[in-house]
Amino acid sequence: MNLALLRPPAVLVYHGVGSGKGDDAPLLITLARLESQITYLKRLGYQFLTAEQILDAGPPRPGTVVLTFDDGFRTWLTDVAPLLRRLNVKATFYISPGLFGQQHADVPGDSGRLLNEDEARELAKDGMELGSHAFSHPDLRLLDRDELTFELGESKSTIERLTGRECRTLAYPYGVYDERVTQAAAAAGYELAFRWLPGPWRWLEAPRLPAPTRLGAIGLALKLAGFRQRRYAGRMTV
Repeated sequence: MNLALLRPPAVLVYHGVGSGKGDDAPLLITLARLESQITYLKRLGYQFLTAEQILDAGPPRPGTVVLTFDDGFRTWLTDVAPLLRRLNVKATFYISPGLFGQQHADVPGDSGRLLNEDEARELAKDGMELGSHAFSHPDLRLLDRDELTFELGESKSTIERLTGRECRTLAYPYGVYDERVTQAAAAAGYELAFRWLPGPWRWLEAPRLPAPTRLGAIGLALKLAGFRQRRYAGRMTV
């Protein structure tokens, strides 16, 4: 049996942790479902890499997976990081420093609280990798040159100040970009930038696969096998 077919490479994207009910359900996964998905990957023998490790190892190969989280949810620190430590897994967390301490626009209540600066620093000290999600999470395509330079550069420098190490990776807000945005990302010093949904691998247009939020291991197995939920098609998700 070809193990490569059973263990396709993947960069998975999650957002926050919560009940997974209501209008914010696509952005939230329960902690139990998240654990079941990670446990499933471990059972298959996947090697867990961070986004920056891809820069040294090359594009993801069969049997490798990268866990990424977007938007800066405080539940990363309170719920996700302890789970990852217990499972001996690391992940990459994409933050927008300009939104520190705020409420997520699409997620009400405690589940939508965003990290403040001290909490982001604590997450990094916890051994988790921080990457840039631009400074204030705009659609980068709509910005003029100076605004685009600020969003990419200020986010990068803030994260470097928090972590004491170079910030080399970026996740485009909403997963959207154009040629002008990729050129600005390169000029800002990013070496790897993620877009949205599957596709060919390009370093500043690297694909990510939205992890299923409504199902645990079974849902992830179907997603890795190529089954796609229609609700993602054409939908701009943060």
